[in-house]
Amino acid sequence: MEQAINLFFEGDIQRAEIRLKQLIKKRPKDSRVWFLKGLIERAKGNNEEALEALDKAVEIQEKFIEAWILKGIVLRELKKFQDSLLAFNKAIEIQLIENDYEDYEILIEKAKTYFAMGKKKEAIDILKKVEEINPEDEDLKNMLSNLS
Repeated sequence: MEQAINLFFEGDIQRAEIRLKQLIKKRPKDSRVWFLKGLIERAKGNNEEALEALDKAVEIQEKFIEAWILKGIVLRELKKFQDSLLAFNKAIEIQLIENDYEDYEILIEKAKTYFAMGKKKEAIDILKKVEEINPEDEDLKNMLSNLS
């Protein structure tokens, strides 16, 4: 598993995918395997396949925050905005239960979805909340500067 993840993040998607195929056969009930498949498929531009893999990941492990976040991003890219917001809300819910804090990075992704929907006010409201949590975040600064 670690080898496949390292290959992916080193940019060797082809070799990561070869390793992934072996992992799917050996560990079909491992949510991390399906998450990795989601990452690889998204990197290849196959968002529908990425979404299927991420659905399997969260079906196996419902509290897999990273899978919910990536699912939200993929759904946004597919212009399935309401479903994207639901995925981010699920990630936030799990984050609050598991770790007792709200992750500002999830909120930024949620704000990006509202912007993509043309709902600027909702996005700004979320960014104000992010600013309270981490005013130095680069994504936040970039998004706020684009508004000016």
